[in-house]
Amino acid sequence: MQQIDRLQEKAKGLPDAPGVYLFRDKRGHVLYIGKALSLKKRVGSYFVDSPGGPERFQIGPMIDQIADLEFILTENELEALILESNLIKNHRPRYNIVLKDDKHYPFLRLDPNDPFPWVQVVRRIKDDGALYYGPYVPSTAMWDVLALVNKTIPLRKCRSIEGRKLCLEYHLGRCLGPCEGLIGRKEYGELVDQARLLLDGKDQELTKRLKERMHQAAETLEFEQAAKYRDQIASLRQVFERQKVISPRGEDLDVFGLAHEGREAQVQLFLIRRGRLIGRETFTFELGAETPSGLLASLLKQFYVGARDIPKEILLSDLLEDASLIAAWLVSRANRHVELLVPQRGRKARLVQMAQRNAQEALALSLRSSKSRESALKELQEALGLAGLPRRIEAYDISNISGTLAVGSQVVWEDGKPKKSGYRRYKINTVEGPDDFAMMAEVLHRRLQKAQEMPLPDLVLLDGGRGQLNAALGVARKLGYDSLQMVSLAKEEELVFHPARPKPIALPERSRARQLLQQIRDESHRFAVTYHRALRGKSGFRSLLDDIPGIGAKRRRALLSHFGSLRRLREASIEELRRTAGVSESLATTIHDVLGAVSA
Repeated sequence: MQQIDRLQEKAKGLPDAPGVYLFRDKRGHVLYIGKALSLKKRVGSYFVDSPGGPERFQIGPMIDQIADLEFILTENELEALILESNLIKNHRPRYNIVLKDDKHYPFLRLDPNDPFPWVQVVRRIKDDGALYYGPYVPSTAMWDVLALVNKTIPLRKCRSIEGRKLCLEYHLGRCLGPCEGLIGRKEYGELVDQARLLLDGKDQELTKRLKERMHQAAETLEFEQAAKYRDQIASLRQVFERQKVISPRGEDLDVFGLAHEGREAQVQLFLIRRGRLIGRETFTFELGAETPSGLLASLLKQFYVGARDIPKEILLSDLLEDASLIAAWLVSRANRHVELLVPQRGRKARLVQMAQRNAQEALALSLRSSKSRESALKELQEALGLAGLPRRIEAYDISNISGTLAVGSQVVWEDGKPKKSGYRRYKINTVEGPDDFAMMAEVLHRRLQKAQEMPLPDLVLLDGGRGQLNAALGVARKLGYDSLQMVSLAKEEELVFHPARPKPIALPERSRARQLLQQIRDESHRFAVTYHRALRGKSGFRSLLDDIPGIGAKRRRALLSHFGSLRRLREASIEELRRTAGVSESLATTIHDVLGAVSA
């Protein structure tokens, strides 16, 4: 309570003015970023003691972690909104709604100032006078459009035409050779106009032009040229007939439909351009400090912060918090009128209902999957005799070749799903030779030394048998974590070794608990092997020989001198290595295995 009292006092001293506030934990990490018309009132509301309210239930876990708060004053609330969006994008706070992969949706760029423009894919918009089309959601929609442009309009494909010669694109008829002056700027400009019509979605106007030119070519007996125009028209029809027309008035609309249950929410986005559904995207969120309405507002602020193609109308299933403020921000970004609408009846309401139905279906599917994961955790709890559900499981594996380039992996599963931000890689530093038990002990020791930085798991899963388990338990006892639950899973027999049971546990083959453990174990193995292979790829044969215990500078020189080349050394048999280097058969086998693995 002393911490809350201190934060209450600090909040009372904040200015009664617009701005952005940041909550930080004891390590200085940003937990949450928000904006306010009055910093004093908004920030102070977090620390008012009202334990019975639903909002307090949602934000309570965050409040308990706040160690300090900061603020930035702005001139007005719109400026605060813009700053809030940019700070969330940069810091990605845990309790804000953040687009999971922070996508920069792809755009197509066409620069009319270039003597011979071409269509290229970019992820960011620059203020360089070029034309940008997009964003395309999902990105496959962009590749479809680009393929259509390249198929129907023979613009150049090369980044630069200076010093270039005719390439395969020219010989395939997909470029007219501006690099060697085979087409003039005026004629090329007509192709650029066609591309602009296509990218603008004005396919009917483009088709009309191509038909006129096809007839003109036929009348002048240029039948080969007329056939090219005919093929262009056919390609256009084929693509645009596949796009579903859902708005006969040909509008540009973005439609957001929200569905939520418990702490999970799904949002479906439909992108409609010129009346056609050109893309859709599903966003999955966990409701934390945000209300459903606040979630939708946060999504819009992040989605449009990097996009310039903002339609005149954005249709929503729910009223937004600060709707007028967000609309004003969108107007400032689009440089024209933008409306946020929650239609109640008619054609636009039906579009929102369609997006919402899709969101509800995605949510139902996700919840069914969530219940399945919950069942697996309960089954695992019962099978292993755990005190509670293993919400957080950490798995560890070791990868090496006879002790060389040894690495360890840590993967994290939370609520039955991988949490990639918790993955860690370890390069073994203290163990020489092929000692998997000691390597596992080193990895666990290094992990538990950082227990203050990462929450301890409900269950530790080790790849291996009783030996790996005993090594890890010894480390845990030494560091004072006797109560840490650990098991190991052996690969071939798929038996679970438990510290309190003398005999290994054989879980039923089709049990959810066994499948979950196998999935987590296999992921830790994949992560370790990937890291090990990456290190192998960076290591040459000479450095690898130095890493093999028992191979000093003298033996390395003898090996390289006798075999003459790294290739011949790699191809040598175990017996040849043993005779030449004067080493034991086990060491010769190690050399053979290490060099053979790097070759592979």
